[in-house]
Amino acid sequence: MGEGDLLGLDWHRSSACDPYECVEVAVTGGGVRVRESHRPDTHGVAFAGPAWRAFLGALCGRTRMEPTVPKELR
Repeated sequence: MGEGDLLGLDWHRSSACDPYECVEVAVTGGGVRVRESHRPDTHGVAFAGPAWRAFLGALCGRTRMEPTVPKELR
């Protein structure tokens, strides 16, 4: 993905954010990008869809896909 492609991403902030610690996530064609909310000038770290699903599953203690995962990544 080129730099120009990243400019139009729709970044979403966690509802559990506090003023000092927060991350934002943007869905891309093949996965997601994650960045620190205090650094909106960065492109974040890219994760492929399967890697992101595995991370969320481990984080939530689940092994199957949950409906909270964006449709594009199921």
